[in-house]
Amino acid sequence: MPLKSFGLAPLMLATLLAGCGSPQQDPANDMAENGMTPNAANATDVAGPGAAGNSAGAAGGMLVPPAPGEEGGLPDDRTPLNESAARNPASVEASGATIELWGLAIGEGRYGDAYRLWSEDGRQSGMTEADFADSYRKYSEFHVLVGRPQTGGTVTARVPVQAYGRLRENGAPFNLIGTMTLVRNPDGQKGEPGERPWLIGDSDLRPRGTVRVVPAGADTTAARIPVAFQGRWAASREACGRAGDESRLAIAADRLSFHESSGMVRSAQALSPDSVRITADFTGEGEQWTRTLTLALGADGQSLDIADSRRVRCGNA
Repeated sequence: MPLKSFGLAPLMLATLLAGCGSPQQDPANDMAENGMTPNAANATDVAGPGAAGNSAGAAGGMLVPPAPGEEGGLPDDRTPLNESAARNPASVEASGATIELWGLAIGEGRYGDAYRLWSEDGRQSGMTEADFADSYRKYSEFHVLVGRPQTGGTVTARVPVQAYGRLRENGAPFNLIGTMTLVRNPDGQKGEPGERPWLIGDSDLRPRGTVRVVPAGADTTAARIPVAFQGRWAASREACGRAGDESRLAIAADRLSFHESSGMVRSAQALSPDSVRITADFTGEGEQWTRTLTLALGADGQSLDIADSRRVRCGNA
């Protein structure tokens, strides 16, 4: 499915909030107002029944969040993305880039940057900047997966989002799933560097699903590449936009697709939280072979080392 593993003007806001009566809440703040602290929600509901072993193993190992189609995972949507439209930052297809930036900023502790990716200079989150930062400091590890954006109206886009990671207090894994609504930023439609064509207007992320912790050296699941590695990769951002570029690589749960070959995954072994060893049966140009490759993510999840070369994550993967 399309994944990305890795933060209005008054008139537009009035349109978005018609019938709502109050600003939308950030998911962490929303849980607190309903009598559940974010820590409690994530440590219990997120783990789910039968997942007691997750917290005990959370100090190390690779996090394996729910896969597309599983409970707590993104929709299993395998329709090819319109890559031509996605090259336009103002398009609905490219709107998920704002959520990628939001997740990356939270993961790096840049809470002010994440806050300002909400509309009204962050106020649409329903929190002050200080409260927003406090609500996300509880996470020691934070990853975001983005599904296929859909048109939500004339000025909005609705994007399936999955967030997972670890709690700082006890290392327990958490998983949030839901939809984030993006609003067109009228000051970001000129295509100039540094513009933000889309800002976050609403979020209904809620705890759901189980994140597994796979110890280093253990198999992940039968022939499954962890979600954090999945997506589209290429030698550079420019190469991402060139159809047929020889460096392009698509990684799915059970397949690696290079320019002129593809391999069905036979086994996946976690070596560390950010690296996995894959053995796959390849076919290409009339030949068949089996190859073992090590995939290693960069610290921010936006670069990938494989087969002695480095690739970067492509947008709207």
